[in-house]
Amino acid sequence: MKIWKRFFPGSDDIEVLGAIKGGSYFIDGSNNPEWESVYFASGSEEWVALTWNYFDIEFKFETFGISREIVRKVPTTLLEVGNIPEFEKIDFCVRTEWTRPASPGEVPPHYEQIIEDAGRLAQVPTDAISAGTSLYAVVFRSINGDSDVMISIDDDARFSLKSVTESIKIAAILQSCDVFTSAELLAWQPPV
Repeated sequence: MKIWKRFFPGSDDIEVLGAIKGGSYFIDGSNNPEWESVYFASGSEEWVALTWNYFDIEFKFETFGISREIVRKVPTTLLEVGNIPEFEKIDFCVRTEWTRPASPGEVPPHYEQIIEDAGRLAQVPTDAISAGTSLYAVVFRSINGDSDVMISIDDDARFSLKSVTESIKIAAILQSCDVFTSAELLAWQPPV
């Protein structure tokens, strides 16, 4: 493989996310798209935002993921969109996107003979040319286990995140991701 990059939050980011208290979360009603960022009140006077982002893997190939931002002054147009109960842990869900050579006849001959795909780490083919692994979702795991909240990339809406609260829908999204604890996320490195 030529290139494999990772785009994960660092230890400071994970610490800040772990300090979020249960309670309301918000989007900016004046944003286009509104769900570009999701805002959480933190224990201090600052706010934390999970933001849709893109990361360059190589020329003309990027991956989409979530990054964390500290917000010192929140927009006045925040809209409450949900509530996170008290949670006991956060699951970090990552997805890998890769390119590989196209098989004969897989794409029209006048196209670049490259296929882009995405999924779990175990699905990356041995003939992959380049890959990028990024944070795709976070799941705030509730103490009683019945009111988890996931914030994830919204594949159906450009440049957007979404909130998922139904356990069946969360499980369906997790099938296309690898799920890490914070320690596993910090320790993971792309294969050599």
